[in-house]
Amino acid sequence: MNVEHLALVAGEGALPLEILKAMIQKKAPLPKVYLLAEDDAPYLSEGIAVQKITNPMAIAMILAKMRLMGIRRLMMAGGVPKKNIYSTEKLDRGAKSILSAVQDRNDHSLLAGVVKYIEKFGIQVVSYEEVIPELLASEGHIAGPLADAEQLQDCEYGLNILRVLLPLSFGQSLVVSNRAVVAVEAMEGTDETIRRAASLSAHGILLKGMRADQDRRYDLPVVGVQTLRNMADSGLTGLFVEAHSVLLLERETFLQEAERLGISVTGVATCRFL
Repeated sequence: MNVEHLALVAGEGALPLEILKAMIQKKAPLPKVYLLAEDDAPYLSEGIAVQKITNPMAIAMILAKMRLMGIRRLMMAGGVPKKNIYSTEKLDRGAKSILSAVQDRNDHSLLAGVVKYIEKFGIQVVSYEEVIPELLASEGHIAGPLADAEQLQDCEYGLNILRVLLPLSFGQSLVVSNRAVVAVEAMEGTDETIRRAASLSAHGILLKGMRADQDRRYDLPVVGVQTLRNMADSGLTGLFVEAHSVLLLERETFLQEAERLGISVTGVATCRFL
């Protein structure tokens, strides 16, 4: 990837750092990093210089400064808490323009609106997928024990639910136990969905998929080591992810942790339906 005039907007979670580590390993020039996450310690420990953004909703100002810095291409990775859109005092004219232009305020529509606004500034949003293709889940058994018959039945049941929910822009993750839906992911994210499921059933599996028209440039679903640990704490013993569309963060540690915790991890064929 040609990284001339390239920036990385780094949100919460391990994904942005994984991208940077891969670029370092592949001896690629590093992009200029704009950090949305509160904790910059992991970046400093890797010797990566970052510019912290204190208000992610000051979108017009951020983009204007990027243009002045010569940024013409942009990668976006990591989470930005959706609750920010309800903090009206943080919204600048750019954020207000995006919110007024989108029909719905689901993640799919909001991200598309953000990208459209970025491109008005003459900045192209580019994909990070080609930097970390090795992190994409493969199809079939990935780690931990092989899925048993009960887990496979729950997976089949859950996939039928995901096919209905994913086009509605929520329900990217489901917790299923004994062919019943225990919890559905909404704005709170996967980790909180897992914790909520534990209050209802200390048994079951987690499924995670991707909407068919989700933009792969900036919106690939992820699972990581913390996902596995939260699952273990909640009694979930099987993780089923959409093959070739879900990223396994910190892959080597992830695989080791799945073995240690006894969690079966399996990549399943596409569950994406419009």
